[in-house]
Amino acid sequence: MTNAQKQDGAQLDSAPARFLDQFEELRMDLSNEQLIAEAIEINHAGIGKDATLERYRDHLVHFDHYLASVHGATFYTARSKHVRLFMGHLEKPGGAKPHDARLRCEWCKSRGYPDGRSGPGWSASYRKSYLSAIKFLYRHFFADEELPDLNPAALESSPKIIHKRGYTPSRDDIKKLLDAPGTPRARLLAYWMFYAPSRRKTFSDARWPDLDLEQGTWEVVGKGDVVDVFALAPPLLRQLRLYRRWQLSEAEQNPAMRDALSDPETAYVLLTKNGKKTNPQCVTKIMNWHGIRAGVGLRKATVGGDAVNGQTSRVSPHAFRRAWATIALNDEELPIDVVSEVLKHKDIATTRRHYAPTKSDRATAALVGMRVS
Repeated sequence: MTNAQKQDGAQLDSAPARFLDQFEELRMDLSNEQLIAEAIEINHAGIGKDATLERYRDHLVHFDHYLASVHGATFYTARSKHVRLFMGHLEKPGGAKPHDARLRCEWCKSRGYPDGRSGPGWSASYRKSYLSAIKFLYRHFFADEELPDLNPAALESSPKIIHKRGYTPSRDDIKKLLDAPGTPRARLLAYWMFYAPSRRKTFSDARWPDLDLEQGTWEVVGKGDVVDVFALAPPLLRQLRLYRRWQLSEAEQNPAMRDALSDPETAYVLLTKNGKKTNPQCVTKIMNWHGIRAGVGLRKATVGGDAVNGQTSRVSPHAFRRAWATIALNDEELPIDVVSEVLKHKDIATTRRHYAPTKSDRATAALVGMRVS
């Protein structure tokens, strides 16, 4: 190799470093915090929900502090190994005796080495959210012509999520829940959640103008702000009419409720005595208490807030959705595409994975009953 060739090779090897040096001279005015704010504001990924953007902001602040305190790096100088190590440190336990991988992270230290809600370390689904946030940031880098084309997260695989199906009441359990005594709201919700298996927020947000009791329909703004229409089964229509009469009689004695019902914008089906809508968390609690009264899904309570005689219930809005889907698929033998449409899923795989596994006896019957002539 000639001296000229050696010089050319040395120049090529140092080109990325020279480019980064020149770039940092031009953009030293932008700190990591400013880069996060800019990425959130411009939102090249087109994230539609503010809550998701705020979660990404929190994740990126954590990533920023980790890079600085553990590796002395920035968003500009982060490498693939830094992303891999960051994702690994999220998986490690914190608490009173945090894992060594957590000790040097200033973000973790300043917050007492927090753990995920389900146990030591953050869950796979939450770590997946972190990785999405990092890729969101570097998509901003790629789209902005003044930023370098960096993406140290490009080769990082998403954490594998093990799907565990939640508690699902049986057909007999649903009958108990529908027959159980309770408050008018709880009785209505039991019927409503089973016969129109939506998500808890839609029940909280439902207003009387959204319901057509003559035509038997309920217009719902669902996930992703998609407008869906549920057809209301006769048993549910009857409960809605009974509840409506009860609510109007209550409103005669309660000015706040009366005023709220007189305005289509505030005429919520699940009104409180203060004329406010019942929040989604309270909807879940109402169903939890109703499950206790019905004796369905009982388990030993770990805290006393929502317990009776030391017991609580696993009944929840999503438990009703799973129950409807399982009964529809296995007992009523409805096609899974129909079940998926009722649940308003974009992908049938979501229906299969989370809501409606086929019972083994149906699979056995299918094998034994197969004939070709």
